[in-house]
Amino acid sequence: MGRPPSVPLTVLLLAMEYTPNVAGGVGTYVYELATGLARAGCRVTVLAYTPGEPTVLREPNLTVHLVPPSRASLAQAGRLSLVQGLRAFNEDLLVHGRERLREERPDVIHFHQWHTSRAARQLGRESGVPVLGTTHYISEPAERWWGQTPDPEILEEERHLYDGATPIVSVSASMSQLIRDTYGMPGALLHTIHCAMDARPNLQPAHSPETYARLRATVAGPDDRVVLYTGRLHPQKGISAIFAAAERVLAERPATCFLLAGGTDSRESTQMVQELSRRYASILGRVKLLGKLPRPQLGLLHRIADIAVVPSIYEPFGYTAIEQMASGLPLVATRSGGPSEIVVPGETGLLVPVRPSGQGDLREVDVDAFAAAQLSLLEDPARARRMGEAGQQRVLEHFGLERMIAANLAVYRTLLGAPPPFPHVSVNQEAVS
Repeated sequence: MGRPPSVPLTVLLLAMEYTPNVAGGVGTYVYELATGLARAGCRVTVLAYTPGEPTVLREPNLTVHLVPPSRASLAQAGRLSLVQGLRAFNEDLLVHGRERLREERPDVIHFHQWHTSRAARQLGRESGVPVLGTTHYISEPAERWWGQTPDPEILEEERHLYDGATPIVSVSASMSQLIRDTYGMPGALLHTIHCAMDARPNLQPAHSPETYARLRATVAGPDDRVVLYTGRLHPQKGISAIFAAAERVLAERPATCFLLAGGTDSRESTQMVQELSRRYASILGRVKLLGKLPRPQLGLLHRIADIAVVPSIYEPFGYTAIEQMASGLPLVATRSGGPSEIVVPGETGLLVPVRPSGQGDLREVDVDAFAAAQLSLLEDPARARRMGEAGQQRVLEHFGLERMIAANLAVYRTLLGAPPPFPHVSVNQEAVS
């Protein structure tokens, strides 16, 4: 018999990333999930990686243990591949997890990505505690779509993750479908819960109109319209399409400024940006590479831009999309993965196709459609503002943190045999959002 829905749960979360200060959406998700569960009355413990000193963070109902690699793991780090290094760190997590379980047995163990799945599953086997995972990214087949060859060791981890032994939550219906199609995971074990955020801080400007006007004047002329991209400068994100479409937009509307806020994360990505800068040297005065910025500065950019673009070849979900919508920006995004589940075409933004390139598995953004969509909003500010306002409302109604927390709790209750107070979904149903 399961726990009654009125009894708060004790949850152990395992992740490589925690807090939005760590790169990527996983850290944001785990932070929002942990703090949201704690506010809902659950007792939450987080075990997460840190490259620094071991640290314990405490808030009401929430204890976070930031765990560095052990000396043994560090001693062999130079001889290990990425996956082998993560497997070694899972052994470290296992030691800390056993300590936490001796202190208090959780009702549920919830891991994030395959990076911590081995430790979580072993803890579950040893303790009898139900285990589930959330997947935020899939290598096969998605990486082939932007020209990357998936690491065979990572594919082995994905096969292990989706073997049907552990229930999995994915962050979009698109991801769930890919997992089922690629790895044959049973739909009954596959749940879809969209990412979410506390949108309230984004809804109102944090500074005066004069402050935003001064900032805008540092990057754009008085008659310019501003197009914003925030995220990694990586082939996955459709960066080449931004440059190619910018050239077309500027030919039609020269008074346009493109702001790209983000950094590269590999030598290959850096070389890609350098090549694009050479190829499109004639427009670099209008395409400004701002580098990676902290979140408060990204919030400022949201307030000075007119539209935002999310041209990913494939995006599992797309936290930046809901952050920008919450700030009142209309989106031009690709109809590929999460953004196609976030944006309501013609209401909160516009969607453009991603299509086969004719070169193997490679896919490409329809640059003509991408440029045309941007121009249609840049030339009609009133329509863009209406879309921005509708986007804010959509985030509040469909991507609020409370919905994500309730949906995860529903899956926990199902694992424990209790009737969920909030319906979760399988791959064959509409995503909870």
